Amino acid sequence: MIKAIIFDVDGTLYNETDVKMIAELETAVHLASCSDVTAQAVYTAFREVKSRVTSACKGRPEANDRTKWYGEVLRELGISHITGAELGEYYWQAVCDNMKPFEDFLYILPWLREKYRLYVLTDELQAIQERKLRCLGLEHVFVRAVSAEQIGATKPSEKCFQYMAGVIGEACKNILVVGDNPGADIRGGKQSGMHTAWLRRGKYHYYPRKPEEEPEIIFTNFIQLSDKIEALDAGR
Repeated sequence: MIKAIIFDVDGTLYNETDVKMIAELETAVHLASCSDVTAQAVYTAFREVKSRVTSACKGRPEANDRTKWYGEVLRELGISHITGAELGEYYWQAVCDNMKPFEDFLYILPWLREKYRLYVLTDELQAIQERKLRCLGLEHVFVRAVSAEQIGATKPSEKCFQYMAGVIGEACKNILVVGDNPGADIRGGKQSGMHTAWLRRGKYHYYPRKPEEEPEIIFTNFIQLSDKIEALDAGR
């Protein structure tokens, strides 16, 4: 029987795609306004650096460090009067200014809190993850929010999900993983013996899925989730 639910954050609790695109563009315009490079040149450099850093640091929490990304961008563009930390802060403030939780998640949240213990597991750095939850107004919703930075590995590493099982204090068979990324949330949960629910929404909607990324539950709106969890429990 499901006793606890692990939620992803980005793309699962809020519209990550639009919010981060806005933040990237606003940061590019900001840097262009205080340097002699164009916003287009900044944005192009950012996309190239992001791809390179995330690939080089794959599987490690530092892959998501915006200070590192923007530090590389500044070096490539030859800009020295601004730091990567300053640009990273500008980016995250833009994210916070534009993010809000999905309305359908807020609608079902009272039911979820009454029935299950709720947790968070993300690949984001711990301080940033905590900041996001505060901006979303969800900081008190979860029993505990865990970052890959604390674990030393990112999803779908089994290390992440076994760590969460220890935090929760439940057998994996009693835990449901909810996320928007089949390759990280669903694959990681399945290989650890947890149940999985895929929010088919956002940038992963049309991605092809491998057999190990097939969830037990597929939903497009959180309002559907309660019946699907209960059906999953009833069918065990």
